[in-house]
Amino acid sequence: MAKTTVKEEIAVPASELWGLVADFGHIPWIPGGDQATVEGTGVGMTRSLMEGAVVERLESVDESKQQIGYTIDKGLPLPITDYHATMTVSDRGADRSELDWTCTYEPAGVSAEDADAQVRGLYGTMIGWIKENLGVA
Repeated sequence: MAKTTVKEEIAVPASELWGLVADFGHIPWIPGGDQATVEGTGVGMTRSLMEGAVVERLESVDESKQQIGYTIDKGLPLPITDYHATMTVSDRGADRSELDWTCTYEPAGVSAEDADAQVRGLYGTMIGWIKENLGVA
């Protein structure tokens, strides 16, 4: 099992960043996210993107740790399988927060190093979308 962690400090209060990433059924920060289809509520809910090509499932929410866990059940856009991710928001003071995005997975057809580089690249792009949505790009 491989693991990748990307951490990024973002110039918004932790409550604002947490409000954005914790709302699993509402993802305006992803291009086309306003067209996501949501089924269910709370833990166990799914969100489908790109007309169902990608399906993600909310596995856990811990309000006290400001952490969500999710899996991608269908359409994983990387050469990996068995993807499990957590997004954790931490307060860094002075209207700053940190997003810790960690996942575990099995590389599929590529080396662990190649899989790690691709996950890092995707997370970097998505964190850029989050920052843009928050007006701090």
